[in-house]
Amino acid sequence: MNEIKLLKGLFHPSTYFYQLRESEILKGYTKTIITLFIVSMLIFGLNAGFGWGTVPLSKEITDLSSLDFEVHKFYFLLGRVLLGLLYAAIILFIPSLLFWTLSEAEYKKIVVVQGITLLILLLEKLTYLPLLTFMSLNWYSSPFALGVIGQALTDNSWLKYFLGSISLFKIWAAFIQFKGLKWLTGKKNWVLLLWVAVINLLFWSITAFLAYIDFSILV
Repeated sequence: MNEIKLLKGLFHPSTYFYQLRESEILKGYTKTIITLFIVSMLIFGLNAGFGWGTVPLSKEITDLSSLDFEVHKFYFLLGRVLLGLLYAAIILFIPSLLFWTLSEAEYKKIVVVQGITLLILLLEKLTYLPLLTFMSLNWYSSPFALGVIGQALTDNSWLKYFLGSISLFKIWAAFIQFKGLKWLTGKKNWVLLLWVAVINLLFWSITAFLAYIDFSILV
């Protein structure tokens, strides 16, 4: 039996993934998943409370009464919280399903790996808060990402957002995916690198596309 401790997997991945592979029972699986959903919703709500993603709302402020504006703010905050729920579900379950179909690893154990990945991505979202509040930097201009380089090299908006999606946190998350799949599947390194690279490139491309069409950002 292995008790799910995501922080241990974050800082001691090899030891943790070995124990995860050998365990037959995952203690606290459901509780951990629910906790991740709650944390994701709180972080999205916190960022929204400090103005992250409020550009569409600010464009309407002059056309709304005080009461209508407060109602719009409430629905906006509610929408961001629900977006946090959706974001956690996408990160936890979609890559897990893809990796599971390509291997013989247990689905729940892959979800645990994605749980650690989600922690890293949520940590990145917390860095957006001071960057926006104190430096007025959008997510794609984060000093932890390639977006700044992209803005200096090209005027192509999609490419700017795509490079902005590639950050130190995303690379860290991809490394955790690789280590976890290595222990759980035993596949060759080049196969796992290909899986991880393709899936992450797909997600980064979708993120860039959503930003390009001015959709609510899911990065």
